[in-house]
Amino acid sequence: MPALPSQVIAEVEDRIQSASFVSLFLDFDGTLVPIAANPTEPQLDPDAVETLKLLSSQELLATTIISGRAVEDLYGRIRLENLVYAGNHGLEIFGRHLRFVEPLAWARREQLETLCGELGAQLRLVAGTLVEYKGLTASVHYRLAATADVAEIQAAVYAAVARHGALFRVSPGRKVLEIVPRTDWHKGAAARWINSHLAEAPVLTIYLGDDTSDEDAFSALPDAITIKVGLAAATCARYRLRDPAAVHQFLLWLAAQQRGCAGCEA
Repeated sequence: MPALPSQVIAEVEDRIQSASFVSLFLDFDGTLVPIAANPTEPQLDPDAVETLKLLSSQELLATTIISGRAVEDLYGRIRLENLVYAGNHGLEIFGRHLRFVEPLAWARREQLETLCGELGAQLRLVAGTLVEYKGLTASVHYRLAATADVAEIQAAVYAAVARHGALFRVSPGRKVLEIVPRTDWHKGAAARWINSHLAEAPVLTIYLGDDTSDEDAFSALPDAITIKVGLAAATCARYRLRDPAAVHQFLLWLAAQQRGCAGCEA
């Protein structure tokens, strides 16, 4: 049984049983895997891989991994077919015959690379920082930086983005500053686009995420089952799970519900 109150489980089970199709969205870092000090380290453990394989085999359920990571990075850490991969906060999408790249983000990738070069040069002597250019977005990680250096890092990022006019904005995360193009696109818009291309009939959306960027999806999907992972910070999500271990427990339960639905009479 997943780590949700029994009355919540009853509500979720009722909605799943009555849905003709379920669209599941999962953030990666902090949701499927614990947050790591070094962003290159996180890997799915074997149990999580098997859970995703089980979900991907469900006929009436589609699973999307949606993350701030570049889509190639995301796919390289999972390498499962029959999933949708939405990278760079949903600015790029592929899988299950879907393919999308947000046009404004694509057009600004050279300016973003220049911005990252400027920041890399400015912050190269600040220990514990990492400027990561991801093609359509960028991340400035400072989880390993000294607390005394955080204000300098933040000031440098905001100043660099301001020098490029209105092309980009800064989105704070968990010891990371995300630099993203100013567009109307975000994780919530990506989730709606994916849903519209997965099935003609209305779908039941289940969205799990832990980060600030997931709040866009929680707000954009008012009829969804939205679950915040982690106990800190206010959220627009309806429910909470404490950590990735509880997420895996919930996903196993969800897969069992779907197997049960597959054998039900219409």
